[in-house]
Amino acid sequence: MKIKSIKSTIFSKMVLTVCVAVVAAVAAMLFIACVIYSANTKNEIMVSARHTAEYMNTLPSSEDKLVFLHSMFDGSEDGREDGRKTFIAPGGEVLYDSDADALRMENHLSRPEVRQARETGSGSAVRSSETVGERVFYFAVRLDDGSVLRAEKPLVAIYDMLLAMIPASALLLLIIMIVTGFVSKTITRSIMQPIYKIDINNIDEDEIYPELLPYFRRIKAENEEKEKTDAIRREFSANVSHELKTPLTSISGYAQMINNGMARPEDTAMFGLKIEKEAERLLLLIDDIIRLSNLDETTGVYDPEEIRLDELVSETVRHLEPQIERRELKVTQSCGGCTVSGSRTLVSELIYNLIDNAIKYNKEGGSIDIYTEITPEGIEFSVRDTGIGIAKEDIDRIFERFYRVDKSHSKTVGGTGLGLSIVKHVAMVHNARIKVSSTPGEGTTVSVVFKNI
Repeated sequence: MKIKSIKSTIFSKMVLTVCVAVVAAVAAMLFIACVIYSANTKNEIMVSARHTAEYMNTLPSSEDKLVFLHSMFDGSEDGREDGRKTFIAPGGEVLYDSDADALRMENHLSRPEVRQARETGSGSAVRSSETVGERVFYFAVRLDDGSVLRAEKPLVAIYDMLLAMIPASALLLLIIMIVTGFVSKTITRSIMQPIYKIDINNIDEDEIYPELLPYFRRIKAENEEKEKTDAIRREFSANVSHELKTPLTSISGYAQMINNGMARPEDTAMFGLKIEKEAERLLLLIDDIIRLSNLDETTGVYDPEEIRLDELVSETVRHLEPQIERRELKVTQSCGGCTVSGSRTLVSELIYNLIDNAIKYNKEGGSIDIYTEITPEGIEFSVRDTGIGIAKEDIDRIFERFYRVDKSHSKTVGGTGLGLSIVKHVAMVHNARIKVSSTPGEGTTVSVVFKNI
């Protein structure tokens, strides 16, 4: 499929528009000229006929009228310009015709213009003449003695004028098209010049058409988002490689020591246990990566169900009870009977990761408050701990994959660094909003607002 450029589109549209406008204007001018010429011709014939009739009414007899007509119109150029004249007796016989033999002409009493003139004083008609074989305008005037004077003139002169104007009009159209092409090319170039100079990274500083500004801002935003996504993808790939390499290196090292006989018999069990833990860590990391990949492809919950948050919280706390007891934490639940609509599995993942983080990054003997609150926006689920807290500059990054606020501390608590990324994606799938408030050294509160539907 051929794709037209903006420049060629603007140029062709301008040329086409001007040409159509010119053709329409020329056609309208020709039409108006014909109408005006026709009206003027008819008016001249009518005026000439009335003046002649007025003079003929002053003549005493038909013979005097005939003498006047012969002297006035026979062989006279002025008479020809005023049109053909026909003098008709009250009975319809043709007494005189300036262009034909009156004796050979038939009775004109049935002619529409003659009949109308006899009835009303004047009459007109347009028809093809049998005598001259052309379209003719007839105008008849009744004289005082009942006779009729008729003037006529062929309308072919109008069409002759139209045909005469066509070559001039065509030449004018050709000149206008050439000038239009040149002017359109110049205007198109001037229109496109600011667009060619646009720097997509500095559109607010460039002189740009206001109508195009939203479009280029959207392109800039999409480019920035693409660059950000590419950077995150590269960082994610690097982090995945690093995170996978660490346990695999440990597993490979311990296994080689055992195979090469470097491990003492009494250390074999310990090496096996470390291999098992590193393998569990590796499997956990792979599971989290698979979850995130699935969440990346999920745009919504297609078969939502009503979920009681207090039930999921109780199940999660029971599952994490060994870690809670080991760190001597006090857990308080105040979830009531609040329910949200969504995927039970995904919401369970969200709750698990929030509580798990509150345990890992808490102080020994600290506390965790888990509660829900009904707000104008919806159901707000919150987990508050008394842990190490998060610095203000790190809050915006804690939901990035593999990002850890305190990397040294993270080595002791374990985990994959993907928990909050999973929380973020589960919230997005449920059209929920996440809020974080934290004070370093005092604790952190993470809230998820499930909007009312």
